[in-house]
Amino acid sequence: MPLVLLSAGSNAHGQLGHSSNEDSPGFLSCTFDGVPNATLPVGATKILDLATGANHTIALLEHLTEDQPQKTYTELWGSGDGRAGQLGARYKQTVSQLEASLSVFRRLDLPLKEEGLEGYQCRMVAAGWETTYLVYSPHEGLHQDDGDVLLSMGSNEWGDLGIGGTVPVKSQTKKSTKAKAKPVLKELNRVRFGDILVDGTTLSSFGTLKVQFIAARQHHVVAHVRSATTGRGWLVGWGAGRHGQISPLSSTSSPSDNPPSRAAAIVESPQLIAAENVDDPYVSCSVGSQHTVILKSSGMLDRLGSNRKDQLDLSSLDGKEVQAVGCTWNSTFAVTTLEGTRGASVFATGSNTHGQLGLGVPADEPASEVTPKRCRPSFPNSLKEALLTKLACGSEHVLTLWNGPHRPEVWGWGWNEHGNLGLGTTEDAHAPVKLFPSASRDLEVVDLWAGSGTSWLCCSIPEANE
Repeated sequence: MPLVLLSAGSNAHGQLGHSSNEDSPGFLSCTFDGVPNATLPVGATKILDLATGANHTIALLEHLTEDQPQKTYTELWGSGDGRAGQLGARYKQTVSQLEASLSVFRRLDLPLKEEGLEGYQCRMVAAGWETTYLVYSPHEGLHQDDGDVLLSMGSNEWGDLGIGGTVPVKSQTKKSTKAKAKPVLKELNRVRFGDILVDGTTLSSFGTLKVQFIAARQHHVVAHVRSATTGRGWLVGWGAGRHGQISPLSSTSSPSDNPPSRAAAIVESPQLIAAENVDDPYVSCSVGSQHTVILKSSGMLDRLGSNRKDQLDLSSLDGKEVQAVGCTWNSTFAVTTLEGTRGASVFATGSNTHGQLGLGVPADEPASEVTPKRCRPSFPNSLKEALLTKLACGSEHVLTLWNGPHRPEVWGWGWNEHGNLGLGTTEDAHAPVKLFPSASRDLEVVDLWAGSGTSWLCCSIPEANE
């Protein structure tokens, strides 16, 4: 069944891929260069991942191999602003020299061969403000003894690239007088973990390293790497760190134990955050503007960084089995089971300036019988037996995908200044509201993502509509 990618929201640089640079308050089909009918490129069977920065988008597509249908390969497509190099040099040259449109998705042609990565496949993407991160793995049957390679491209203003060296940031401490060597910036930069010390031993000593997940937001990044040889894993981080969002995690620490004065403002290359407990491994991570939340297999959470907005006030979840976690810039959301049903409940804490907690009342009005900065957004009874299959957090808005007895439904709430909820308006939504399907679009949602003032839906097209 053919797939289509829909997007809504902020579009000043064409990052929505709509063939225009006007904000879109409704979900419209994305355009892929050279592809008619607003569908995915020929041969694409799935959107494996999608990430957005301030004004750029990168999509990871899975394709079937023509001569061997059982095998797949991946392609990267990008749209929007590429002036900082966040979509590669060739993309930047194409849109500048040919005056080509930024507002369509273009296949990214990256110099993998020059980096010795011929035969590697991209399997994971993430994005910071003006920086992109790509995780490459050896293709099946090739380089099996080699580990994953994490590449970064784009801006390095806050040490975002993770390659070390001096970065020109105004907020760097004036006490620092010893200049460091300026890093050699390339189109593709390798983020290296091998020299990180764990109890006096470098990570490279543990054998082949694989990247399990990567999370990025504005200017800090957290990655989970694991030794394929020993099974041991570690959390590492780099970028902006003033609020302790990538500081080493103590087994006894709480948010108040990590005062900003003890944390480096900028961490220019990966540093160790925590060694994984092999009996309770990390399974996912989400980051906000100044905080980090990590989910373990037990359902317990580790948290780091700023708690000024109560975004780390998660103590009431202790002892509960958290299934998923997400962060907006200044809030945190956790999915737990809904007692007595097969459904799920969403716990929210932090800032509510745009209704992103889903309290049901505007942020400037008192909420009766509700703790102002902690709540569980209310969903209709029709979703009590539905499965919450995905939680996606944008800058200050939230999307959820529910699979019930009928068709999948998308519900969302929060900031909507750019029409990023796809409701046809620009008014904030202070409680969960159904976004999709709508009367005007007979499509079935199979996946979703949320970005910086943007929302994304991957939908299948019913055969009658092809």
